[in-house]
Amino acid sequence: MLRSPDPDAPGAIPRPPAGRGRGAVARHVVRAQGRTRPLLSPGPFCHGSKAAPDIEAWREILRDAVVELDATPVDPAVRSGYTGWVYLLDAGAVTITDVASDPLRAARTRRLIDRNPVDFCHLMLARRPSHTTVEDRHNKLRPGDAVLLDSTRQYSFTADAFAHYLSVNVPRAALIRDLRTTPELGRVIPAHDPAVRVLTSVVAELGRGAADLPPEMLTELGHTTYELLVSTLRMAAAGDTRLSSPRLSRRAQLPRMQDFVRRRFADPELCPQLIATAFGVSVRYVDLVFSEGNSSPSRFIRETRLAAARRMLADPRREHRSIAEVARSVGITDPSVFTRMFRRQFDITPSEYRAHASVQAD
Repeated sequence: MLRSPDPDAPGAIPRPPAGRGRGAVARHVVRAQGRTRPLLSPGPFCHGSKAAPDIEAWREILRDAVVELDATPVDPAVRSGYTGWVYLLDAGAVTITDVASDPLRAARTRRLIDRNPVDFCHLMLARRPSHTTVEDRHNKLRPGDAVLLDSTRQYSFTADAFAHYLSVNVPRAALIRDLRTTPELGRVIPAHDPAVRVLTSVVAELGRGAADLPPEMLTELGHTTYELLVSTLRMAAAGDTRLSSPRLSRRAQLPRMQDFVRRRFADPELCPQLIATAFGVSVRYVDLVFSEGNSSPSRFIRETRLAAARRMLADPRREHRSIAEVARSVGITDPSVFTRMFRRQFDITPSEYRAHASVQAD
């Protein structure tokens, strides 16, 4: 099992007495102090909430509550003293999960996405330091930082010390509808962000007081929490693109819009309208910005995707991936369209290019 945190460290959870079984683990969690203390606890609206006696049980509880993850301990040689829990609060428009574990590496893999096809977005609010990877974006999370994950996309997180998160879970389709765009995944919203601070405070207060609330009030507060989450993501996106002020020249806007495309090219919904929405401008204005670089937004998106695909096809570490998988990984869902675009751009088919690159490598 996993190693418990240093029992003498500030805010650490002391090890439970050996040989006490599942009940002892639950009492041990209730006694937890400091930042490792769960904010949610078993109550009339907490479903599937329990402490876990080992990492296998933790995985099963989390799968039943929200999403299936492949989790392994940082130190598999340690066989006793595991501490972990999953508490889930159903508030209607959102569910809130309080998740903690001794040091671990957890991942939402392609195999699990296919086997456990739930469709949620999770805004993870870190209570302890950890690291996340979403596609090719690697981030360090400090206490209070937030990051958005998607159950339909691969991601992972690692914690070398005790891991603790609050997760606000919402249906992906509802979030896209209300944001009017596909949300950006994997970018850290820092703890000092005012919207994150407000959202975290509301979630924490809701977790502490849910047991005393009538069902209709809990549902109403769930809607309020959802609206706060949408506002948090919308303001974070606006802050990322706040230099889109009309006072800036189109030439100054160009590298910012190009960077937006480079970070989002794998999204099949990326298009000029999405760029315009993200920057709060018209599609016509986006066309004018890209004309400063002697291009167009559609052309730049296409060339960015095809350049990424060419790198993947030339990479011997990815030769096991089919042409269709490579196409999907750069945001092109139709393999035949991808082949036509690739041949038009490079005067060679993807299969021919891969074979040529393989010969060159040999």
